[in-house]
Parts: sequence; structure tokens; C-alpha cells
Amino acid sequence: MDKLERIGNLVVAALSKARELKTLTLDSESRAKVADLMKRMNESHKRIQALSRASEGNGKGLNKAVLDSALDDLIKTFEDANRKLDDLLAKAKK
Repeated sequence: MDKLERIGNLVVAALSKARELKTLTLDSESRAKVADLMKRMNESHKRIQALSRASEGNGKGLNKAVLDSALDDLIKTFEDANRKLDDLLAKAKK
């Protein structure tokens, strides 16, 4: 699986967890955490789009090492968000 597919899978998983959290009763702190995580996910999604445009837009593309590093950072961000959503789901289901 390439990095963009990995990011796509992480985004889908996070959105699924966020939807499930919306159906559960959460305290105000947990709701704020979900909102913050989803805001970070949206900002990261915008970065992915910008990277994609930059890598294709000028015909030269971005340096592969720079692009790979940025994608690795985004993967870490999405993995972290998914872990936090998992924790919130576990807390909400108790």
C-alpha cells in the first residue's frame, strides 16, 4: 500500500470513529477533543491536496524525498488522531 492509500484509509477510519462518537453521549471535554481532532484532520487533508497540486502543478514536481517526508508526517498525524479517537470511543462505551 502506498502512502496516499495509507492516509486515505486512516482518514476513512477516523471519520467512521467520529461518526460513531457523535451517536454516543460524551462529556464536554470529550466532545471538545473530538472537535479538535476533526479540525486537525481537515487541516491535514488540505495539506495533502496542496502537496498533490504542488507535486503535479509546475511540471517539475516536488523533490521525492521532500514529498515522502511530508507524507510520513501526515501519516503520523492521522495515526495519532486515530489512537485518540479509539481512546475516546473506549471511554464513551464504558
